[in-house]
Amino acid sequence: MKKFAHRDETMVPSLGSRARVGTIWLIGGFGLGQILRLSSNIALAAILFEEAFALMAIVSAVMAGLAMFSDIGLRINVVQHARGDEPNFLNTAWTLQVIRGFLLFLIAVMLSWPLSQMYGANDPKAYELLFLIPIVASTCLIDGFQSAKILSATRHLKIKEVAKIEFIVSPVHMAVMLFLAWYMKSAYALAIASVISASLHTALSYLMLDGPKSKLRLERGTVKEILSFGKWIFISTIFTFLALQMDRLVLAGMFSLVEVGVYSIAASLAVIVPTLAGSLQTNVLFPWYSRKLSEGMPMSTAFSRTRLAMMTLSSFLCTLLFAGAASFFDLAYDKRYSMGGVLLPILACGAWFSCLEAMYGATFFATGRPKWVATANASKVASFALLLVLLSHFKFNIVVAAMFLSASEFLRWLVCHGLGRRLGLHNTWSEVGMLFFFLSVSMIGWWLAERAPFVSDLGAFWRLAVLGIVITLLFAPLFHRYVLPLVKQR
Repeated sequence: MKKFAHRDETMVPSLGSRARVGTIWLIGGFGLGQILRLSSNIALAAILFEEAFALMAIVSAVMAGLAMFSDIGLRINVVQHARGDEPNFLNTAWTLQVIRGFLLFLIAVMLSWPLSQMYGANDPKAYELLFLIPIVASTCLIDGFQSAKILSATRHLKIKEVAKIEFIVSPVHMAVMLFLAWYMKSAYALAIASVISASLHTALSYLMLDGPKSKLRLERGTVKEILSFGKWIFISTIFTFLALQMDRLVLAGMFSLVEVGVYSIAASLAVIVPTLAGSLQTNVLFPWYSRKLSEGMPMSTAFSRTRLAMMTLSSFLCTLLFAGAASFFDLAYDKRYSMGGVLLPILACGAWFSCLEAMYGATFFATGRPKWVATANASKVASFALLLVLLSHFKFNIVVAAMFLSASEFLRWLVCHGLGRRLGLHNTWSEVGMLFFFLSVSMIGWWLAERAPFVSDLGAFWRLAVLGIVITLLFAPLFHRYVLPLVKQR
């Protein structure tokens, strides 16, 4: 018995091993999801009209806002709390999740009429929001019943198990969405597909993850603890929502749905990299930092082990977006969407700064400072709103609006950087150096694709291939120096 007990103990993966394996699965699942999403986006652009993208961008922004406004930090509580593995604590958190889902659905239904009237006054096609919002809102009910096993898996960095669910749900969602879009030729196809996808995800959370069954339970002391900590999460996520979605909600009231539809496609591409950075923050960095802090490691030490690798990966992906934007839109979309090739490089610059915010955000949450995340996001919201107000008396186009958004991301980075220094996170020279490298390689790539003899004359596909090879070679030394040692570290 002792022999077997010893063997089982040695076979338990270490925290670092789980973090590395989880990161690989997370990036792999994220990559598959983005490839499928991009492919379906291109196909949908050929099937549907630009207005459908704008309508779903509004619906998505509204639903994301409601979800963030009601966020009380259930996942963060389960990851960080000492009782995160106790059944009573988990079941209480799960019950609050169910209640939250019902409330979100009811609020969304009540908002559907006034929002349809508000946006319909600018473009009559937006009156369809009256029906689209309730359909998509039903996903809140479904998501509310997702198993508490997902919360527990995040606490223990069992990201591989959760990623397997995404590997199943993503292709099913794509297939259903494309079939319905072809059959219905309307934005309702996207709404119905989201409901089917949410249903499948919830079902698999019970079937594919190990752990005890979720039970309805409200333990008074636990509820009080969760809500007490969650007040700062609530404030933080309000500003997070505004920081992420304000552009779509504001611009839809200032420009036509056709312009906003093209903008939303470019923005959906630009947000890929910050979304990946945010996923790594939530599912890997935050739990890993929390465990290392509990073991006595200073935050500055833990941060120094990951920062350069994270910046290298983010800079590489943002450079691909910047340099390949025009060629990609030439290849994937028709002339109606050509403005996306102008918007995407601007938004990619903002995405680079947003990735740094995600990196700092993980340290703020791990050290129990969600109000710092709220402060950083509030700075972006305030600066973006101020820029729009200052120029509201002048006629400006949607390209200038994209510049405002990237400028506000820069200001948010400055706030995060200043707050990080208070934790002993001295990262100034590495960030400035990486920014210079990102912009330099991006401009080299842009010049190759748009101005260089022989390359600029190639077809869009071959221009993208050349850009991919050149940018990868230029980033290879950074990957070798910063990323590979982190992957090999035991």
